[in-house]
Amino acid sequence: MPSTELQQFKIRPAIVVSANFLNQILADVMVVPCTSNTNRPLTQTQYLITGDEVESIGIRVDSVIRCESIFTLNQSMILRKLGCLKPEMSIQIDQCLLCALQL
Repeated sequence: MPSTELQQFKIRPAIVVSANFLNQILADVMVVPCTSNTNRPLTQTQYLITGDEVESIGIRVDSVIRCESIFTLNQSMILRKLGCLKPEMSIQIDQCLLCALQL
């Protein structure tokens, strides 16, 4: 996914948050990034992935899902699917998105 300057690219994990029906008909998807920087205090718009959750979604280390950083990405830029969210994780991420978007 692009860096803040949108000029450099690093391969990073992200969570696709756009609706499945849209992902089937549009070239772009909405994603939120994951970061392994877990040293900062969490906000209501962030979800910490730890323990068994790490392996279930296919990442290597504890990470933070940053729902305040939604962006679109062309599906051709997605290299592979790492894993799936458990239903309880999806609910928590939905809550973080609602907070980030003030819905």
